[in-house]
Amino acid sequence: MATWKLTLDNDRYGRKQVRTVNLTIDVRDFQDKPGFAWLVIAANPHLSSHDIREVLISVGDQHNRPHGWVSRHRWLFQGNGNPGRKANVDGLDNRAHKIMGENPNLSARKLAQLLRKKGIIRSAEWVRKNRVAN
Repeated sequence: MATWKLTLDNDRYGRKQVRTVNLTIDVRDFQDKPGFAWLVIAANPHLSSHDIREVLISVGDQHNRPHGWVSRHRWLFQGNGNPGRKANVDGLDNRAHKIMGENPNLSARKLAQLLRKKGIIRSAEWVRKNRVAN
């Protein structure tokens, strides 16, 4: 099992604090936990949304997630960037990111409306996926 040593500041008695962090897990250990669907998605970036749904359904009804939920959460575990992301065709992505950075408390839908008012056509889904780049 891969581990990592985390060294913390000294405690109030001057002792060095060291913690062992596990870097690998067995997803099966979390089969009855609420986060199981997230772990299956993270462990299987090569599977399609449909395949991930089939796996979750086969494990148990409590893990069934709608197709939209799976597809909205898969991108978090896809590596560098969004695999389905289109190129910055209109050249306005930098301007859109600046506006999103200036308005961090707006919802994705409200940000998409604000961008549209400023002449930048972006969907709420695009905003949701790209606001983490700020």
